Amino acid sequence: MNDQHLIGSTPELARVLNAARMVAPTDATVLILGEIGSGRQTLAREIHRLSTRRLRPLLLVPCATFPGDFFEQAASPAARDLREAAGGTLYLDEVADLDQGAQARLAGYLETGRVGPLRDEPLSLRVVAGTGADLPELVRRGSFRADLFHRLAVVPLELPPLRERAADVPLLLKHFARELAREHGRRPVTFALGALNALKAYAWPGNLRELRNLCERLSILLPGGTIGVDNLPAEVRSPGRTAVPNGFRLPATGIDLNLLEADVIRQALELACGNRSRAARLLGISRDTLLYRIQKHGIAA
Repeated sequence: MNDQHLIGSTPELARVLNAARMVAPTDATVLILGEIGSGRQTLAREIHRLSTRRLRPLLLVPCATFPGDFFEQAASPAARDLREAAGGTLYLDEVADLDQGAQARLAGYLETGRVGPLRDEPLSLRVVAGTGADLPELVRRGSFRADLFHRLAVVPLELPPLRERAADVPLLLKHFARELAREHGRRPVTFALGALNALKAYAWPGNLRELRNLCERLSILLPGGTIGVDNLPAEVRSPGRTAVPNGFRLPATGIDLNLLEADVIRQALELACGNRSRAARLLGISRDTLLYRIQKHGIAA
């Protein structure tokens, strides 16, 4: 996300943001957990912005390319970056990617606050780390140091994946549409109800990043347009049919099958924006069968 703030109003996100605001003014080490694209770096920026160190730099370091001399006294770009960021915040992205040597150096810094072979150079940096990995499992396997895990996880914050806060999708789309319209000099797109419902139902394996990328593509290809279900990618339109679970049990009081069928048909028509062929595909029946059942139940469509 380009925006400095995480957008959303669901309780799942609100709990994390409230905890982040509480820890931000302190110097406590924070471990941000969450799937790829869930906004870990954005949350790290927000913690820095709300901290007492906000006037000093925020240094972002991808741990997959963590320099071997990062915590050593050396005339290297890494050492220079550290000195220039002194007094600010160090964000370690994907901290699980650190090799054993880098883990040892980071653990040493968190223990002493000093860098270099002789540990004679104090360095004031607030450390925030992020990962999508299961660190306790990596500790159990011996590939991540237990002492480093406990030093990082002073305050763990876990960002929920987008699929667990689907109610935020319309708000995020509106925000991204406006942001991307400004960025590309286009009129913002809007989303029809059927498209919104499909987008809310999608699992979003790429989370906010995937949602923003889709919105950017639509903003470029359909500037100022109203996005319908037909404009969405196939994986969003048909994310996989959900079968009735084998463990389903009919309530002792019974159900009204006619009412249930009519309600499901109405939902399918709404998702399909009234398009009967698409609604039939959603229900796994032919268009003629759907038309028969629409007439049977007296559904206005």
